[in-house]
Amino acid sequence: MDWIHRITVAALSLLVLVTGWMLVQHEMARREAAASVPDTAQLLKRHYDQIMADNARIYAQVISLQEAGEYQEALDKLKELNKDRGESAWGYVLEARLENKIGHLARAIHAYRRAVEKDPDYVDKNTPLFVGSEIMDIITVSRGKLNRERKLRPGDQAIRTAINDIYYLQRRIAGGCE
Repeated sequence: MDWIHRITVAALSLLVLVTGWMLVQHEMARREAAASVPDTAQLLKRHYDQIMADNARIYAQVISLQEAGEYQEALDKLKELNKDRGESAWGYVLEARLENKIGHLARAIHAYRRAVEKDPDYVDKNTPLFVGSEIMDIITVSRGKLNRERKLRPGDQAIRTAINDIYYLQRRIAGGCE
């Protein structure tokens, strides 16, 4: 072998070694970067767990009154909390549940609408906040009653608003936009 051939073989060998070393370094850096990125699913789970823990802490008195069957007192306490802390989507869900227990279906439906407008996660089946099935239960019960009321009192704005709220909630639960 002449000296040009030896230099060429040495240069190619050196090039292969350097390229291999660079590939190993790149793979190690990629694995370190992947290990340092937090798992999105874990972040979402922590986020929803925090929301539910905060809601349980903030509305503990309202929930205990509701469980005791004191619905009007729970609703009064809820309105007091909302006045002090500001309105929250979970507060509207609790309000809807209480209004339903009291028998005010139109108010319950409107409170659900306000909860969904404030936080669409309440009608997203992929979140732990989903309350779409209980909304649909109330809609099923109230649809017939509200349609009868609309026929009896065609000019009543409250009934018309409640029916519009039903249509809105049905669209949102079905996956439609606002």
